[in-house]
Amino acid sequence: MDGVYYSTLIITDYSRENFDLLLKNIIDTNININISFFYEKQDKYKTIKDLTYHIGNVGTDIKLYNDNRQDFDIAAFTYNDAKYIRKEIQVNNEDLYFLYIYINVFSNDKKQLEYVINKIEGILQSRGMQIKRAYFRQELGIISCFPFMENPKEIKEIARRNVLTDGLVGTYPFISSSIFDEDGIFIGTNIYNNSLVFINRYCEKYKNSNMCIFGTSGAGKSFYTKLLIIRYRLLGIQQYVIDPEREYLNICENLEGTVLKIGPNSRNVY
Repeated sequence: MDGVYYSTLIITDYSRENFDLLLKNIIDTNININISFFYEKQDKYKTIKDLTYHIGNVGTDIKLYNDNRQDFDIAAFTYNDAKYIRKEIQVNNEDLYFLYIYINVFSNDKKQLEYVINKIEGILQSRGMQIKRAYFRQELGIISCFPFMENPKEIKEIARRNVLTDGLVGTYPFISSSIFDEDGIFIGTNIYNNSLVFINRYCEKYKNSNMCIFGTSGAGKSFYTKLLIIRYRLLGIQQYVIDPEREYLNICENLEGTVLKIGPNSRNVY
């Protein structure tokens, strides 16, 4: 669309024991993606009734299975999960939700898009998550990631995953600490997600333009300060430097600045 290629990935399952933010590794990257979360809260009393019925049926099946059969392990997992969910709802006042996660990837180049998709699949699979490409549902997939609040029923059955209230914390998306000010200058890279940091200290976003630079000897404080001076000079911002050790004379001359000497024998300022 409009010269941009889009592709949608559907997360179908993830590890039963997950104690970290689900998509942290994806959000921390600089990949062009849109992520859509849908939550559907289930009726608590109906859920307990269905779980009790399910536990009774599976419990009966477990007694009939031979311990050496593969069906026994699957039934045992299902039985224990159902009992755990029922206990959390009844004892810890948890609620049950259906969770749907869609990831929409986009790029101006088709080969680059395929590369990014493979990268995302590798990252998610390393976290124990199962994903599918929406091959024949791309239109529905991109609609689910647009701000239309639509979760098409044709792909809901694929993406549906039950989760308790406590597990919803793992889907909190606002974890990126990127800083990008319009018309800002490049400061460095974010140590948490390697994103580029651009700051415009003179915009209305900040109460003042004060700034402190800390670091050990030889860490590059002076170099960084001179770099800021050069970049702000290119933007036409007037700057004043108090330089008792005359460290900035050369940069002032190279930038065609004015040197004002302050002292009892100075011809500029007494």
